[in-house]
Amino acid sequence: MRILRFQYLSRRRILTLAVTVMLSSMLFFTTAISLLGFYRGFNAYLGEGEDVLVVYDKGSSTPFTGLIPAHLAEKISMVNGVLASSPEVIAPCIVRGESVFLRGIVPEDFFKLNELKMIKGEAFELSDAYSAIVGRNVAERLKLKLGEALLAHGILADRYVELRVRGIYDSQSFLDDEILAPIYVGQWLRGTDYGHVTLIRVKIDRRALSPATVLEVVAEESSGLTHSSPGGGRPLEEPIIPRVTVRFRAEYVGVEEATRFMKSYMERYGVTRESLLTLSIMVFLFSSATIATASEILVTQHAGEVKVLRSLGASKKLLKMDILAKLLPWSTAATLAGIAIAVATLTVIQGCGCLRVLSHTVPVQLDPLVITLSLALALLLSSISVIKSEIL
Repeated sequence: MRILRFQYLSRRRILTLAVTVMLSSMLFFTTAISLLGFYRGFNAYLGEGEDVLVVYDKGSSTPFTGLIPAHLAEKISMVNGVLASSPEVIAPCIVRGESVFLRGIVPEDFFKLNELKMIKGEAFELSDAYSAIVGRNVAERLKLKLGEALLAHGILADRYVELRVRGIYDSQSFLDDEILAPIYVGQWLRGTDYGHVTLIRVKIDRRALSPATVLEVVAEESSGLTHSSPGGGRPLEEPIIPRVTVRFRAEYVGVEEATRFMKSYMERYGVTRESLLTLSIMVFLFSSATIATASEILVTQHAGEVKVLRSLGASKKLLKMDILAKLLPWSTAATLAGIAIAVATLTVIQGCGCLRVLSHTVPVQLDPLVITLSLALALLLSSISVIKSEIL
């Protein structure tokens, strides 16, 4: 029996169901994209690809608080196959009443790992003691202009320094939420000496060098050092940065790919891509209980029309399939509308500077897997509710 041409379902009631689906999809998509954006952003915080390594302090509870010998950067840079060795000091600070990360760098080495587009002004030299360049997000949030002075107060150490904005850059990464300054400025605000940095990022040629070789260099340097003294190799802009070597134990220093390094810290606290997706799905299922209820109510509200069609010879199976055929296009459209509203909402929130974690703006990126999950869950819930409904 062909009944698809009969419009026995009320459009107003179908629209109510569609709005319910849309709101549930919007909640799921907003949660999933926010959490996964945070996850992706921090995984790529120190670089992407197998050719970027991180030399770090194994005993540190966060990527921002460790300390390792600074002179290792010089030793590693002399190894065949090392394309860049960038010692960096990450110092959380307060600037104009807001928290921000200041990263102390050696410009010559840092810019081999990160290509920054200067929107205004220019990059600083290592000898520019009171100069800094700021990411576009920081500039917008703190209303910093070229040539202005900023006062940075250290959080990990009771110290401060006044810097002048020499340039504003765009990196299309988490770096847009940071301030870059000479490495000794970062060391001062971090509360450490010239002999230590937070971490060293190393770019290697995988065809000529492996991470294990870099770790061997660290171990050899550990066993060979017995006192503090100037070392050989390429000096780091002496006398601006005193070349200090310090004693350390190799087992406290690790070498790992940048993305794995960040993942290890996040997984330490149970933050994985799968766990974030599971949390998002739980949020969706909790909120979408209304979808199942709304679908069942829709069928119940049309009990009279269903009875008439049953008396004309329509089977229960045929009626359920027909109701599904009429509802699924609405559910699909409602889900896509919820996704579009979620993206627009997140974009507005991000633009207002409210979508931040650890002083870094969470990127909003469409994920095909999340879109597919959102569609599949909405359609599945609607289908199960109709199929399990009682049609007399």
